[in-house]
Amino acid sequence: MKKIIFSIFLGLGMINTAMAGDVDAGKAKAMMCSACHGTTGFSAVPMYPNLAGQKEMYITKQLNDFKSGVRDDATMKGMVASLTDADIANLSTYYASLPRTAEVAPATESIETEATVVTPAAVKPVAIAETTTHAPVKTNDALQAGKEKAMMCSACHGFDGNSSVSLYPSLAGQGANYIAKQLADFKTGTRVDPIMAGMVAALSSEDMANLGTYFAAQTANKSTTKTSDAGKKLYFGGNASKGITACIACHSVNGNGMKKASFPAISGQSVDYLKKQLTSFRDGTRSNDTNEMMRNIAIKLSDKEINELAQYMSAIK
Repeated sequence: MKKIIFSIFLGLGMINTAMAGDVDAGKAKAMMCSACHGTTGFSAVPMYPNLAGQKEMYITKQLNDFKSGVRDDATMKGMVASLTDADIANLSTYYASLPRTAEVAPATESIETEATVVTPAAVKPVAIAETTTHAPVKTNDALQAGKEKAMMCSACHGFDGNSSVSLYPSLAGQGANYIAKQLADFKTGTRVDPIMAGMVAALSSEDMANLGTYFAAQTANKSTTKTSDAGKKLYFGGNASKGITACIACHSVNGNGMKKASFPAISGQSVDYLKKQLTSFRDGTRSNDTNEMMRNIAIKLSDKEINELAQYMSAIK
C-alpha cells in the first residue's frame, strides 16, 4: 500500500515538474500583460483580474482557452495569438510564483464608470509608467541619420515630430518600433494611404528604423484640447454591455501606450486624426492592427462614442 501511495505522489510530482515553466522567461514575457494586470500581477483596474499567486494550472488553462476561442475576449484573443506553449507555461509559472499581497499606494484620482470606480493610482502607477518609456536610442549615428531623413516628413509631421496639421499624426515620443512598423506597412500596402505610399517607396528598412529612433527621442507638445467625461469613462472602463474593452488595457493610464508591445501612444494626437483612425478601423479601411484587436473594438463603437473617445484621448497630458 505504501508503495502505491509513494508512486502516486511521485507521479504527481513528475506532472508538476513537467508543467513548470521558466520564471525569468515568464517575467520577460509578462511585460506585454502589465498594462492590464500590473507589473507585479496586481491590476489597478477592477475589470481585470490579479494574477499574482494564482494557480499555475488555472492560468495555463485560461490562456489556452483564450487562444482556442473557448473563452471569448477581443483583447485577450489578440494578446495570446502569438504565444507558444512554452510562453504560456512560463507566464503561468511566473505569475504563480508572485506573492498574493501588494503594496497599495494612496489613490489620487477616481474615475467612475457605470458599474465600478476605477482608481488608476491604486497600485504603483510608476510601475506602469516603466513599460511606456521611450526605447533608448540605439546609436548616435542612427539618431543623426533619422534626423536627416526626417526632413522629408516635416511638412506633415513637423520637423520635431509635432504636427500642426490636424489630419496628420504627431510622431514625437511615439515608439520607435511602432513607427518603423507603420512605415513598413505603408510600403507593402498593408496600411493604405496614397501620400504615405509615395513617401516610403524609397525607404530602406534601415531608414525606417532610423526614423523611428529619431522621432521616439523627440518630446511631444502638451495638449490644449478640452477633455470629455464620457470619453474618460470609456477609456478607463470600457462598456461591458457592448463588449468594449477599456483603452487603458493597451494604451496605458497616461495614453503613452506600451512601447515594448508596440501599442502606440495616443495622448495629444489631434481629435480629427484619432476620429479618422477609429472610424477606419471600424469600417475596415485600416486593417494593419495585430490580430484585428482594434477592429474588434472599433466595430462596436457608435459615432458618438468615437467622438467622445477622440476628444478625451487628445486631451490627455
